[in-house]
Amino acid sequence: MPRGRARRAFAALCLALSALACRQPEAQPRPTQPTAEDEARALVEKARREVEEGSAGATPVADGTRVYAPATGPERLPLIVFLHGFGGSGAELAEALHLTEMADAFGFAYIAPEGVLDHSGRRFWNADPACCNFDDIEVDHIAALAEWIGRAAAHPRVDPRRVYLVGFSNGGFMAHRAGCEMSSRLAGIVSIAGAFPSDASSCKPDHRLSVVQIHGDRDPIVKFEGGYLFANTRRPRTQSAEKSVAAWAKIDGCADETTPTREIDLDPRVAGAETRVSSHAGCSAGRKVELWRIPGGDHTAGLSRYSLKAIVEFIAADSPLP
Repeated sequence: MPRGRARRAFAALCLALSALACRQPEAQPRPTQPTAEDEARALVEKARREVEEGSAGATPVADGTRVYAPATGPERLPLIVFLHGFGGSGAELAEALHLTEMADAFGFAYIAPEGVLDHSGRRFWNADPACCNFDDIEVDHIAALAEWIGRAAAHPRVDPRRVYLVGFSNGGFMAHRAGCEMSSRLAGIVSIAGAFPSDASSCKPDHRLSVVQIHGDRDPIVKFEGGYLFANTRRPRTQSAEKSVAAWAKIDGCADETTPTREIDLDPRVAGAETRVSSHAGCSAGRKVELWRIPGGDHTAGLSRYSLKAIVEFIAADSPLP
């Protein structure tokens, strides 16, 4: 892949890290410790190198709300709605993850819509007071998602009973919010480095969902244990990854305790099956609620073609809506 194209492919995906680090207030770090800006820049540099070393990808869908469906394969396919991170882009996320190529290989349809630009030119989803509508712009992304999904579900190759949201970072927060507010349209959500709503009492879904939370336990941006984004205490604390999963387990009528079930390979930078999967048993209506914890994983550890393959396998084994 040409270096210039690779940089563009991943730049918006990682801009969330550098932009947020540079513009959000943070506590004064100790002189001997790296600042949040240093950590964010290091993550961006890692991600840039990984994309440059990757192979050329398929051309992304020009209109992020248009459905891409493989020309061959099963008559009805699951629809995956990909939600980019803060400052990112649906088109560039589609290119960075080779979504068209992956859809052909693993049999799913997809859309990759675009968030709204804030006053600094960063695309965002109005997902939660903690992340990432920092300019408090009036925008109804629940209504927008409902419209996009409604149009996409009418595609003749799409199975409307198998619609899933897969969101990264700010998009992961948006996936949780959508699960709370438009659950009747969804079979499940996957949040990569996002979190359950900061006001847990606001989540009152009318339909049970399957939920996967993917999170590196060394994420300096959206902390695994919960906290303030870049020490900005003017915004609410984010929920921890474990509390995010526990909240959905309660909604789905699952057992309180998790059980380790398997290990999978999500992060290509780490040899072997590094990710530990914990599941809540006994969920109602055949739903599944799982935490995929990446030991030592940073903010982008769960975002790769490795993880996309595992997500598609999870969706393939999941129960459709009644």
